[in-house]
Amino acid sequence: MRSTATGALPSRSRSAAATRGRVHARAQRPRRPGTAPLARRLRVAAILENTAAPELDVVGDVAEVAQPVAQQPATGRANMLIGNTPLIDLSALAKTSGVRILAKAEFMNPSGSIKDRIALHILSKAEREGRLRPGDTVVASTSGNTGSAIAMVCALRGYKYIVITNAKCSEEKRESMRAYGGEVIVAEENLPADHPEHYVNLEATLCERNTRYFGVDQYENADNPDAYYNTLGPEIWEQTSGEVTHFVAGGSTGGTMSGTSRFLKEASEGRVQTLMPDPVGSVLWGAYHGDGTPAEEGALAAMKYKVEGVGKDSVPGALSFENVDAMLSVTDKEAFDMCRRLSETEGVLAGGSGGLNVHAAVELSERLDKGTIVTVLPDSGVKYLSKIFNSSWRDQNGLKDGAEDPQENLQKARIDAGPEDALAAVADHPQKPPLANREEAGRFLQAAVTMFSEYATARELHQGGPAGAKAIADQPVIKLRSPEQICGEFARVGVPMAIGDNEEAAGREELLEACQLTLDLSMQTNHPLFMNQLYAGPDPVGLVGEWLVAAANSNVHTYEVAPVFTLAEREALAKMARMWMAVPEGGETPTHDGLFVPGGSMANMYGILLARHAADPEVRERGLAGGPRMVGFCSDEAHYSFLKGAATTGLGRQNMVAVATDDDGVMIPEALDAAIEEAKAAGAKPFFVGATAGTTVLGAYDNFTAVRKVCDRHGVWMHVDAAWGSGAFLSPRLRAQYLAGVESADSITWNPHKQMNMPLTCSAFLTKKEGALREANASSAAYLFQPDKLYTEMDLGDRSIQCGRRADAFKLWLAWKSKGDKQWAAESEHAYDLAATFERRIRASERRFVMAARRSCTNVCFWYVPPRLRPQLALHALLDGDEMDPEGPVDISGVPKPLLDELQGVAPKLKARMQETGDAMIGFQQNKGLPNFFRCVFAGAKGLDETVLEELLERMDVLGQDL
Repeated sequence: MRSTATGALPSRSRSAAATRGRVHARAQRPRRPGTAPLARRLRVAAILENTAAPELDVVGDVAEVAQPVAQQPATGRANMLIGNTPLIDLSALAKTSGVRILAKAEFMNPSGSIKDRIALHILSKAEREGRLRPGDTVVASTSGNTGSAIAMVCALRGYKYIVITNAKCSEEKRESMRAYGGEVIVAEENLPADHPEHYVNLEATLCERNTRYFGVDQYENADNPDAYYNTLGPEIWEQTSGEVTHFVAGGSTGGTMSGTSRFLKEASEGRVQTLMPDPVGSVLWGAYHGDGTPAEEGALAAMKYKVEGVGKDSVPGALSFENVDAMLSVTDKEAFDMCRRLSETEGVLAGGSGGLNVHAAVELSERLDKGTIVTVLPDSGVKYLSKIFNSSWRDQNGLKDGAEDPQENLQKARIDAGPEDALAAVADHPQKPPLANREEAGRFLQAAVTMFSEYATARELHQGGPAGAKAIADQPVIKLRSPEQICGEFARVGVPMAIGDNEEAAGREELLEACQLTLDLSMQTNHPLFMNQLYAGPDPVGLVGEWLVAAANSNVHTYEVAPVFTLAEREALAKMARMWMAVPEGGETPTHDGLFVPGGSMANMYGILLARHAADPEVRERGLAGGPRMVGFCSDEAHYSFLKGAATTGLGRQNMVAVATDDDGVMIPEALDAAIEEAKAAGAKPFFVGATAGTTVLGAYDNFTAVRKVCDRHGVWMHVDAAWGSGAFLSPRLRAQYLAGVESADSITWNPHKQMNMPLTCSAFLTKKEGALREANASSAAYLFQPDKLYTEMDLGDRSIQCGRRADAFKLWLAWKSKGDKQWAAESEHAYDLAATFERRIRASERRFVMAARRSCTNVCFWYVPPRLRPQLALHALLDGDEMDPEGPVDISGVPKPLLDELQGVAPKLKARMQETGDAMIGFQQNKGLPNFFRCVFAGAKGLDETVLEELLERMDVLGQDL
């Protein structure tokens, strides 16, 4: 038998105690980095009578099943051994090298066959439901194996039993049924299927005569397929890690095929295909029309065949063709020849039904390029030593080795009568990629969550102290690679970056490799020295909220499809409105309107839209043509989204006027007033002023009280872009320092994905005017916003210019519940205070570093001055403040232009070196005529302390010595 070393399934151990009694496969498939071991228990509690379900084995050779007796633990009574049989690798028999054939060793059940599963299930359920009581006699019609299984369970439970079989049943099986102490009846031969004395019908006949007889009724009993649905199907799925592509099993009572195929179809979402081989002479072939519908019963006629335990002379009620994709006709000789081949070459002594199943699996393998076929060996050849493995019996029945097959012509007639080539029907069925099934997807998700959690937590980087500082120094912020290098890395793991014309599905392990590689080669935003942008790594609780929202995949347009997310958004907006409008503790929530939107740029555009609607309510219907020329205003340090918003809303970029700012980046109120007067004089209608709380470069906060006065004098809407500087809302101290008068604004933008570290995106727009968003944006789509639905007053969709909208508020709601107000305040103050500490370090650096502007918000703007430039700049009095104002703005009026040009090139070169080494990510830019300077921002600042910042400056000085 072929070893499982190549292309083998991962082996499974049994329970901890039973591991010593089974040998695992010779080689396990190695797991790739980042994958998690499978740890899911089977749904077999009902079958095992509430005992713990042992894990599964996959064996390469039949020899690997056995272990020395001394190593085997006690397992309880015989019923404890039912199920969880190993898979035997028979892939050496496959006719295509890329196809695996695996067989469930059902002969290892205690009575020696697969039927132990239904015997225990049917009798246990009957006991629980009170249909089988102490003192009853169990009656079962059987071709042999079910009788032995029923006899065994009856012996364990103390019931008398009568089993009824036919003359074809081997003497070995008859004796095994008698061995448990009950009665065996061999029914008369050659009776029609509807005769009351036919062995199948005799069970009912006896039960009708005695009320204390309990009939198993295996051929019609729905509990028969349920036993396999609950045990055999899950075992196959688990043992193959969901990689089974085809299931092959003959039909007898119908339970094995019906129950197992139903489970595998459901687990794989239809990907697994099923083939049911049938003996020549059985009526099941004729009952199957390819579309799964049975033929009229009267049209079927059975003929004699020798294979036991499979096929039938009538169609059992427990057999459903619904999940049978194809059938294959198999002669007695083909089945028995395979039994001999299994014993002589694979060391497996299988019964005739097992030979029939394996023959069909081998034939199927010829039609496939690749795949994993699982079949069953229902019983052992020990039960057929007087028949299949007896040369005299074979000769007497025309099955002599080398002789012609006596059923060949009948078989050809059956194939010719078939509606299509059964094997081709199975092989040609479209294959879904592995991750299309839920079980495989679950394993993928579990492994991915482990990977992402370890990455996002970054414990070492955020532990603080000397150990944290060392970890920060040792771990790069980014492993920067060229586009060509990145593409090469992805090709190496088998997931090329390009999406080809005939793209093939990648497997779970390859996709996990690609995910890990993506994290490895991406910016590590949770690294404390990622100071390049106005965001950082995600808060862990916020990240869980993000995952939950993605898993729910709901749309927050109507309450009926997103009830919890709708409530969470309303509560988050109410909390933010109270903080914006400085409501005292215990005060009522003020009237407001709001929405979570995809980013601060969109929030600023909502401000423009509402201001435009307030100034010209007819514009949404009429359009801009025919209305006044409306003009908006923002500072020359404001975010570029105001210009984009003007262009997008049709106002035009020229109608968003830039207002002058002072040296600190604060909008000059007098300049705003003059700009509005100028627009009025030109016949325009001023309608909007966009102030800023925390400008992008300098971190400036406008004078909101002064701006409000200007807006009131001209009747203009005042919006505040607090996307970056909204962290000051969280702390009373910071609010008093930076946000005086902000509560007077008509609307604000607040981005929790910036200083509050929520996963991107998490942005809110808020306005004081209740109902303003609906007035400006509502479309009242009839298919969504029906007035006669429940809870329509809760719907948020008509506030938005979007239809599809993520539940971004939920992660903030969850994080707020985790932290509370005090923790938010502490974290915000930590970031602002750390920025102040960094500024002091720079001013104390003896001109190695020089402040380019006064610190505001958490923005620290500075130059690095290389050693060769320090004397020249000192000579020309480049100062970060003077004696009268030591924290004042920089005066470079006396510095020659060539020297400024030299300084202009320092920051880009030093940043490139820091990127290459992975030391830190800090942005640089020009502003207000100053040469390129570094802008270091503290977004959350987790894991940062004064020691880390000091080491950062020292490292920058080392890297920049020769610039």
